[in-house]
Amino acid sequence: MMSALLVGLVALFGFLECAIGNSMVQRPIVMGPLVGLVLGDLQTGLLVGATLELAFMGNVTIGAALPPEITAGGILGTAFAITSGSGADVALALALPIATVALLVKNTYYLVVRSWFLHRADRYVEAGDDKGVARMHLVSFWSYAIVMSVVIAACFYAGSPAVEAFLAVIPQFVKDGLSVAAGILPALGFALLASMLVNKRVAPYFFLGFLLSAYLKVPVLGIAMLGIIIALILTNGNSQENAVVQEVPEDEDF
Repeated sequence: MMSALLVGLVALFGFLECAIGNSMVQRPIVMGPLVGLVLGDLQTGLLVGATLELAFMGNVTIGAALPPEITAGGILGTAFAITSGSGADVALALALPIATVALLVKNTYYLVVRSWFLHRADRYVEAGDDKGVARMHLVSFWSYAIVMSVVIAACFYAGSPAVEAFLAVIPQFVKDGLSVAAGILPALGFALLASMLVNKRVAPYFFLGFLLSAYLKVPVLGIAMLGIIIALILTNGNSQENAVVQEVPEDEDF
């Protein structure tokens, strides 16, 4: 019971990201270590959280298209992986369907409950009550966070024995397939992210980092420091060009 309560508190913190400012705390790379910390296995939480983050890295909301609910998937996937003693591959296999089901719950809440708060906010707008509008906004986000955290805590409390029993009957060849999928999905996440970010201007830097890592065996930290230096050089160069342009005197004939 105490473990379920702690997992629910972690979920509450994660789902409040929109109400208190979107600082990306809801991402699996943050939620995973927090779940591992409250369940007494920080190392597994770090490992699973990082793996799920790679898989969901390209998982973003575009317009009205909502992706799977990565907060719920990351929390429950990590929690079940820790309590069952399985690895990141099984956590990834569990996180995907959990995130999909949680999206259905999210959509239902948005369409039913948040619509009610929206109409109440419209009435406050007509009355010129800005505090009422702000209150509806906060109550809407807080209520959603509380509902989802209770759902996640209840699922963890009820589902841990079922998940352990399910994992015990999985054949070895299925587990091997899950391990392969765990290696493919992070690459897919990188590919989705790269398809949105990589263009003709930044592609050379991407391939430069790849060549330094693959052929020159430069550590990731060294590549990151090199990237920071290049960014500073480019930023300073652009600042100097803008300063020169601003110092050019205007035509005095007018």
